Parts: sequence; C-alpha cells; structure tokens
Amino acid sequence: MAAAYCAGLGLAAIAVVGGAAGPHIVAATPGGEEPFAAADNVHVRFWCRRAADAERLAAAAARSLRRDSNDSPAAQVDESTALSRAAAAILVAAKRHAIVLQSDEDVAAAAMDVAARIEAEMQRQQQSGGLKSVNKAYRSYRLETSGRGERVLRYDEWMRQYKENLVRQVAATLRQT
Repeated sequence: MAAAYCAGLGLAAIAVVGGAAGPHIVAATPGGEEPFAAADNVHVRFWCRRAADAERLAAAAARSLRRDSNDSPAAQVDESTALSRAAAAILVAAKRHAIVLQSDEDVAAAAMDVAARIEAEMQRQQQSGGLKSVNKAYRSYRLETSGRGERVLRYDEWMRQYKENLVRQVAATLRQT
C-alpha cells in the first residue's frame, strides 16, 4: 500500500545506500525504476514532493560528503558513522533548500491510514450490499482473462490490487490539493 500511495502522490525518493564502494546518496523519480531497489542495501530513505528537489538534494548532500571527506582524508570512519553522516547530509541539504522531507515511516503511516479508511468503507459497502458493482467487475475480469487463456487472479489477490488502485487514486487526489 505504501508503494501505491507514493506512486499516487508522485513522491520522489532520496536514499542512503550501501555498496562495495561505501555509502552513497541516490535519488529516484516517481514512476521510474528505483536505482537502489534491488542491488544495493537501502539504509535510510526520505521522500519529497518533486523529482527535481530529490535530485537537487542528492547532489547537494553528495557534494557536502565529498567536501567533508576532502577536509579530513586521513580520518577513517566505520560504515555506521559513514551512513549516519550521509543521512545527516540529506537532512542538512533539505533544510538549506527549504524542502520538506518525509521519512519512510511517515509515508507508510499515511498510506496505512488511507488503506484503513478504504477498508472501513469497503466493509460498510459489503454490509449494505454496495459491492455488487465491484463483484461484477471481478466477474467480467475473470471471464475476459480466462477467455484469452490467461491465468486468472484469485478474488483476494484481485481485491488487494483493487484496493491498491483505490489508495493510488486517493493519493493522486491529495496531490492536487
């Protein structure tokens, strides 16, 4: 649900990722493939409203880290300290550029709040018989998909995707406000 929420809001990510060369800062634009999704170990991720802001923050924080390492090249730091410095550099850059960041936890909490509201409404609709159109849509999907010889999703999986789409739509509406 958090991914659907982020996609609906069009949030861009800035992350501190660990790799063989040590931690680095990466920005990911909404709708694009996250450059840190699989290969690297994400240690901390922040979200902002605009892709341009994310890229600007990532570049500013990376410059700050390079500048700090050039000022004290003899000082060796452990990985934990390096990761903390990278995360702090992002926060300092965000403050300097007056860009509001949200943590992964904040975004997940907001997404779960939207999902809970949708779930509560679905429960109300189910009790009042208002899900007939949803069930009819699943039946149409099932008939069309099986008619093409494709694998049909079970109802619970289809419903999960349906709810994710609702979360995405609610988030897109929030983006416009």
